Amino acid sequence: MTLVRYKRIGLTGGIGSGKTTAAEYFSALGVPVVNADEISRASLEKGGACYHRVVETFGTDVLRDDGTIDRKQLAKIVFSDEDQLRALNEIVHPHVLKTMFEQADELFADCGCKLVLFDVPLLFESGMDREMDANVLVACDEETRIRRVMERDKLTREAALLRIRAQMPEEEKRALADYVLDNHSSPDNLKRQVESLYEQLINI
Repeated sequence: MTLVRYKRIGLTGGIGSGKTTAAEYFSALGVPVVNADEISRASLEKGGACYHRVVETFGTDVLRDDGTIDRKQLAKIVFSDEDQLRALNEIVHPHVLKTMFEQADELFADCGCKLVLFDVPLLFESGMDREMDANVLVACDEETRIRRVMERDKLTREAALLRIRAQMPEEEKRALADYVLDNHSSPDNLKRQVESLYEQLINI
């Protein structure tokens, strides 16, 4: 377990599960959040920590005319090929993990918080769950997730399914999670679950 004075809480959920909404509810309760996706996006910006290795690995076809990485084009490549997805993760994950821990330590130093939430889509796949004091899964049925991803990202059903199926199956995540938030009904219901879990987490 962590040797620092705050508890590291891992939050994950499949794409379209409502993980981001749950993180916002935790944040509203005063829990600092470090976000893996934000760090990952920044690392792929021109001049970012992972930019050059990604271009070397995937070629200039993933670049726009201005030299920035076209994330949609990169996503098309990696979500249709497991080896390519693994190659991208091997480049980006180590940087994301290191940066998240640095940010969490800074947040603790600033506010002396009891918890820091690590919002990580690939929490179990990356092995980062082993660095946490507790792991929380936001769960949701696949059809709802498909609909949300299609609406949010303007994708076809087939493309949305590709992204969902590229992640660890939810039943496997349930077996690994310490706590599960079932996001099958209303936002208010999810909010109540987050509030209840928060009370448990600050007392463990």
